[in-house]
Amino acid sequence: MSGLPAFSVPALVVSLLVESVAAGAACGLGLLLRARPQGRRVLSGARIGALALAIPGWMGAVMLSGPWRDGGAGPVVMQAVCLVPLVLLPLLRALDRLPPGLTRTAAGLGAGRMVRLRGLWLPLLGPSALAAAVLAVAGAVMVGVLDG
Repeated sequence: MSGLPAFSVPALVVSLLVESVAAGAACGLGLLLRARPQGRRVLSGARIGALALAIPGWMGAVMLSGPWRDGGAGPVVMQAVCLVPLVLLPLLRALDRLPPGLTRTAAGLGAGRMVRLRGLWLPLLGPSALAAAVLAVAGAVMVGVLDG
């Protein structure tokens, strides 16, 4: 024995899948909410809620592990759901900081859909999406180690 903890690949895959689907859905919903007049308030409230739930969610994911629980995907999915607020923090912060009429201004200046994606959305949301992906992978590895 090398002293390394056991690692569960199915738990890693399930956790990463749940976290990435939740983060993608939240990012898409955030982009849709930005177009509404009250969207910035909703995004700010979601950001505060995710910040308030990040540490308790991480601790809940750790508490759901252990030899006392039964096998299966149920506890792994619950651990991943507990980690979702932590993954959402960078995305919600980036969406909250965007100016409200940015897309409309770019379209008014003649930027097409692909130009806006490449020149506007990737530079603005790319770093936060990368940070969210790193947090999702770290959480999935934690769940994989705890499940192993």
